[in-house]
Amino acid sequence: MSGREIEPLAFRVRPLPEECFESWLRRLAARHETTPKALFRHLGIDAALADRDLAVSPVPATSRVPATSRASAWLAAPAPAVAGVPDRRQVMVERLAWATMVPAKAISRTFVGCGRGDLLPLTLRSIGCAQCWLDWLVSGAPWRIERSWILRVTTFCDRHALLLTDLAGIRALGRTQAAERALAARVARTRAQMARFAFVKTRVLWNGMIAREQIRGARPGDRVGWERYRAALVGNRFHYAPVRHLLLAAFHSSDGLKAGRWEQIFRFDAQPARLPRKAASGVGPQLSDLAEAIARVGLRQLDRERRRLTMVCEQLEQAKRNYPRAHLMQGLKARRAALARAVRDAAATESAAMSAQRRGFQEALFYLQASGMVGAAMSAGCAEPACSANGDLWRARLAACFAAPRFRILLDLPGHGRGW
Repeated sequence: MSGREIEPLAFRVRPLPEECFESWLRRLAARHETTPKALFRHLGIDAALADRDLAVSPVPATSRVPATSRASAWLAAPAPAVAGVPDRRQVMVERLAWATMVPAKAISRTFVGCGRGDLLPLTLRSIGCAQCWLDWLVSGAPWRIERSWILRVTTFCDRHALLLTDLAGIRALGRTQAAERALAARVARTRAQMARFAFVKTRVLWNGMIAREQIRGARPGDRVGWERYRAALVGNRFHYAPVRHLLLAAFHSSDGLKAGRWEQIFRFDAQPARLPRKAASGVGPQLSDLAEAIARVGLRQLDRERRRLTMVCEQLEQAKRNYPRAHLMQGLKARRAALARAVRDAAATESAAMSAQRRGFQEALFYLQASGMVGAAMSAGCAEPACSANGDLWRARLAACFAAPRFRILLDLPGHGRGW
């Protein structure tokens, strides 16, 4: 069956940026409610390919990897195509491109350029970033597994700097609120676990650089310790452990095992560049070595907590010593505020009394004007200012003015007649 005889599929599922081939194939099959093997049969592709590891690029990787890894890459590479007969994987890419109306280059970009020995086992291809999945769930984007996540060396997410964990259990929950809560709890728990380690920036940078070079299939540079570091991450056998991310975090921290001990405990294929001093001949590392390394991590965390509590105690002691002075200053400030309020209240009361007196004088003057007594007082010589030096003379004249019959009648004072 040629590619042109295949009918295009009903749904166009395009590969997402940095998505690996298996993740895209799983989404494509799920969108059409079938399995990858049944989809291959429908498209005329060899169904046996659905059970194989299809993450590696169909192009042989022997020309892109270092000499020390060429043997393993040659064993992991697909068999060369016979002259005149197209490669099965190349046929698979072409037919998938025609059926989904997706360019073949877009499908080729879902492969990685390294060998299968540098990839996680198929059962662990669900390891990823919980924060990315949480963001995609909230935004409505589909879940996927990126190419860098299926590498053995990858420890952190490039976007969120979060340790990669196994998301198979969360995938089983589906895109539900329970999955959202589980992802949020996973992110918080992983962040708390990362706070226990003091990461070495050099190792973290090497981790990201090796992962990018493996995806491109490029040859790593000749740097001191580079190949040993890469071999330690690729050749390890603790990826199946539930605490894989914690072991990788310890490997990238200053609290991890010393040089050579890490590889020996987990039986790495790569030999350490330098054996530890005073190593007993014929006695291999024990599980107590790992317990000792983890205990050092806990002691470091306790030491940081002790320094923090010591600083808090010093601050409390300083506050205790400053309390009497602070209390005295606060009391003085309160008394000053009370005195200021009393002065303001007295001034307001005095002003109110003066206003009432002034208002009484104005009313009396109004009555004098209404009765015509103002002119009589002025003619009688009562217009002398109140600030006169002779106060008795002024009071006498003023008393004479107010003793006039017309003024007493106006104010209804005793001693006046009512018949006027």
